[in-house]
Amino acid sequence: MQFNHKRLKIRTTSWVVVLAVLIAVSGCTASPSAQGTGFFLRDSISVSGFGEAAGKPDIALIQLGVNVTSDQVGKAVEDSNQAMEKITEALLGAGIVEEDLQTTNFNVWPEDRYDPITGESTGERVFHVDSTLQVKVREIDQAPNIIEIALEQGANNIYGLTYDIDDTTTLEAEARSKALADARVRADQLAAEIGVTLGDPILVSEGTSGGTIYPVAYERAVGMGGGPPISTGQLTVSLQVNVTYAITR
Repeated sequence: MQFNHKRLKIRTTSWVVVLAVLIAVSGCTASPSAQGTGFFLRDSISVSGFGEAAGKPDIALIQLGVNVTSDQVGKAVEDSNQAMEKITEALLGAGIVEEDLQTTNFNVWPEDRYDPITGESTGERVFHVDSTLQVKVREIDQAPNIIEIALEQGANNIYGLTYDIDDTTTLEAEARSKALADARVRADQLAAEIGVTLGDPILVSEGTSGGTIYPVAYERAVGMGGGPPISTGQLTVSLQVNVTYAITR
């Protein structure tokens, strides 16, 4: 018995083509989520809304430290530790609680000395130790006093002073409400311009840009106890929402 290899090949090829078409059609059938995405793109308006809320800072964060130099690394570390212990004890005595003190930096590095005229090495090597302590001050009017106490007890570096709000939940809620209202206004305008009716929001997301300290004087310059005069400024929390609204034509 002889087989018609040509007919067998053609039939086999036909089945392969049919199977490929079925797979292609199946692959093109959108899932519910994909259909939803298509709906968003065809029958929706997407806008971004922005909101801000400002408040008075209620804590101060001070970065202060001690920089010690010695020709012996062990002596430099010991002197730094003693200085930081003395500062810490003074701050605790001034009403700062231990939980509001945090070591944020401790560096040790050598320095080889060179003749400033010839540029040649003098053969002398010294060691530097830099320690930094972050102090959270909950009574912000006392920040200048805390700085003064630290300087009196041996701190020789003040790396930074910033103001913050310990709990920004209320400000974030206010900024969020303003951002949503702003998004609605923008969407209403767009819908009116293109002649469609705005429906309910179908997708909402948000992101915060964080607090920003603006250099605006807060009631008065603080200068108690002979400490440096300081203005706290104002803290603003900014928030953005992205809203997609359904539309009908």
